[in-house]
This record gives sequence, structure tokens and C-alpha cells, in this order.
Amino acid sequence: MAAVVILGTAGIVYSRDQRQPDTTRPLAAAAGRAGDHWHAAIGYYICGAFVPDLAEGDDPLGIHGHGDNVVHIHPFGASSSGKRATLEIYFDTVKADISADKIELPGQDTKRNGDKCPDGKEGVVQTKVWDTRDASDQGRIVAGDPSSIRPQDGQLITIAFGPKTDDIPKPPSEKNLDALSDVGTPTTTTSTTSTTVAPTTTTAAP
Repeated sequence: MAAVVILGTAGIVYSRDQRQPDTTRPLAAAAGRAGDHWHAAIGYYICGAFVPDLAEGDDPLGIHGHGDNVVHIHPFGASSSGKRATLEIYFDTVKADISADKIELPGQDTKRNGDKCPDGKEGVVQTKVWDTRDASDQGRIVAGDPSSIRPQDGQLITIAFGPKTDDIPKPPSEKNLDALSDVGTPTTTTSTTSTTVAPTTTTAAP
């Protein structure tokens, strides 16, 4: 009997939680409230070099790029705000297919865990995130599927494929955060490779 009561109570709590609105940021615009407008720099570091910026694609949900390798986040509604504001939506708009064991980018060869780089070394997919642009932020390795990451305002994100022990640099598009172009002509950037990387820690995907 006690077990039935416990399970019944848990079911009521779960059902009530399911009905509660998601107030997690980023928020979509609503009556009497402006929505969030966030930006995170992103880059794809494949076998020791960054690939060119990905082209802008169709965006029905409010998470997109402007051809600048910046994730522009201003959700249009509940389907892309709060806990649903993930990189999966962004990857769809730029025609990228990325998971914990695969990176498939437009115009690039698909890389899967265990594939070899031109130097003959086996590579794996890894994601490194810097929560701030402060020089003291050493970055952290985020385990799991990159598409489940919920990018935050001002973050730097590099999705890499290469030997697990290789350094992972910050995305070159970091500088585009200082020259955002949410209206008008998109900002473009010429990718370059950074060479100085601090030690990392590993955390689970948010």
C-alpha cells in the first residue's frame, strides 16, 4: 500500500511539473516581455585545422547563423526556447550532422570516431567550451552529444575531430562577437588556427 501511495504521489508531482511553463533562458518574446537575443561563437577543428565558416540556412525556429560561425539565438517560440534551445536546432539550419561519434559538415569529408587524420593518427569527436571570453577561462571538455548542448550568451565552442590528446583551440569566430550583424549584411570571417591552449577539465553536457 505504501508503495502505491508513493508512486501515486510521484506521478502527480511529475504531471504537475510537465504542465509548468519552461522559464529557462533563453526566453522567446511574449506579451509584455522582450525575448532573449544571445550569441555564441562556434568552430569546427578537423585534424588540426578549422574548416571554413558554414553558410547561413533557413531558420524557422530562431536559432541560426549568419555565415559567421556564430550561433544567433533568439527563439521564436516554445519549441526553440529554454531547455529546447540546443545546438541540434542550429546544426539543422547550417546542414551539419554532428553527434558524439560523427562530424558531417557541408563540403567536408565525414569523420567518425576511429577514422584517421592525414598524419595516420586516429581521431575522436570532442567538444570544448569556454563559458566566458576572459583570459583566465581555461575551457572544459563537454562529454556526450554536442547537439544536446544549450549554448549560452558569450560562450565559445569548438567541436573537434582528432587525437584525443591534442590541444583544442578557441574558435576563430570569437572575434565576430565584437562585430555582430543580426540585420543587414552578414559578417564573414577568414578562419585561422590558434596555437595556445590551456589544460582542460571534463564535464557532462548541460
